[in-house]
Amino acid sequence: MGSKPSTGRHESKPEHEKPSVQPQSKATGTVGSGDTFSPHEVPEMSDKYDIKRQESVSNRDLMISYSHVDKEMMAKLRESLEKNGISVWVDVVGLGAGVDFLSKIGQAILEAKLFISLLSTSTVKSKYCQDEVALAYISQKAIFPVAIQSQEEIYAIMDTGMKLQLASLEWTFIDPENFDEGFKELLPKLKAELEDQEKEVNQGHQVKERLKERQKKFKREVSLHLDPHLSESPNVYWNKFYKNKENVDLNQFAEDFLKYFKEDLNNVYPAEDQTWLIDNLKEEVAMSIDSDAKEITPKSLADFCTVDGEEQALWQRVTSYAQDMYAMKDVFAMDSTVRVDAIENLGKYQSASVINSLKDLLRNEDSNIRAVAAVSLAKTGNQDKSTINVLLKCLNDKDRLVRESGCLALGHMKAKRAVPKLLHLWRNDFISHVREAAQTALIQIGGEQVDKAMHITKVLAEEIRLLTEET
Repeated sequence: MGSKPSTGRHESKPEHEKPSVQPQSKATGTVGSGDTFSPHEVPEMSDKYDIKRQESVSNRDLMISYSHVDKEMMAKLRESLEKNGISVWVDVVGLGAGVDFLSKIGQAILEAKLFISLLSTSTVKSKYCQDEVALAYISQKAIFPVAIQSQEEIYAIMDTGMKLQLASLEWTFIDPENFDEGFKELLPKLKAELEDQEKEVNQGHQVKERLKERQKKFKREVSLHLDPHLSESPNVYWNKFYKNKENVDLNQFAEDFLKYFKEDLNNVYPAEDQTWLIDNLKEEVAMSIDSDAKEITPKSLADFCTVDGEEQALWQRVTSYAQDMYAMKDVFAMDSTVRVDAIENLGKYQSASVINSLKDLLRNEDSNIRAVAAVSLAKTGNQDKSTINVLLKCLNDKDRLVRESGCLALGHMKAKRAVPKLLHLWRNDFISHVREAAQTALIQIGGEQVDKAMHITKVLAEEIRLLTEET
């Protein structure tokens, strides 16, 4: 992903603009991003109204992610939105230092109804802005890319992940020299989305489902203009390479995929990212069979390509998977500016992007991330086969905290398939906390198999104790 900027998100004296106060049912405010100041430095704060207004990140209509270089355009956009009754929250005056700053940014993205990425060549070079777009994408926010330079200029230096995340969205262009014209195009889109969300909440519908449908429709329209081989279904692809075969080695599948889509992959992904993507892709496809699967079948490939009951073309599915992977990589990288708060809060969401991202985090090099991801994944309530499979792998982890979290997650989900492995850990793990977590999980799952096995183990343990005392 993009390198971290050499300068922080600050200047010594950030500008302050006192907003026009209007009677509203919601307090106005903003969740911002951009390069206002470094997470470890606090800017001067002189406007008491603004400071108080910035402390709360809840109940905001919209967040603006922007580069400090574009602060004048951000201020103009923010003022125009607030004059039209849309509450905004940006870090114009700063949020505090260190973890508090990072936490507020992550919280703001997760809680805002809409997310604007104010795009320029400065934005796409900012690690902060990349992270914020990635988190908004993962949590399935209604994202509105607003470009203040040409798409050609911005795309020329935009990293692959950001391109993929914004590819399926409609951009609005605002010429800084003719702001009113661009704003008139943007405002109805924002108001329509807010009205739709309010109606759906009142009717008990899921806002994210409609956003998902909107992206699906866009992708279907795009697919009509793709080369035929990019629109091939998983079944057509399988018959082209593996006709009459019931299964294929995962490494062979990866090798064939790389050869067949070589030119397409080279047009989109850097060489080093291709290896990373294919390694994760192999694991994801295998997970639909078993946690330790080494082969792929026609069904596992079809399962991978089926999202929300709709089968996608193989290339299209890999592209959407890559979008999730890049977003996850940005958000949860060690140097991510929104990492801590994101992991803690993603368990609230049930979207496919979030669930897939949490599954992928269980392969993260950082054991603390794997442990938190296991618990967050259980909180989503998702209990499909691949979810259980990735959590079962946690029980074999070298890190005791990951094994403990895996036990508790599977117990919370009452995953009966986990009983044999949980029994093994309860009886044999050399860490007492892991044994206790496995026992807790077994009690939560319950059932005849658990009761019988635990009873036998306790009887044997008592017999062994008595024999030891006699000797």
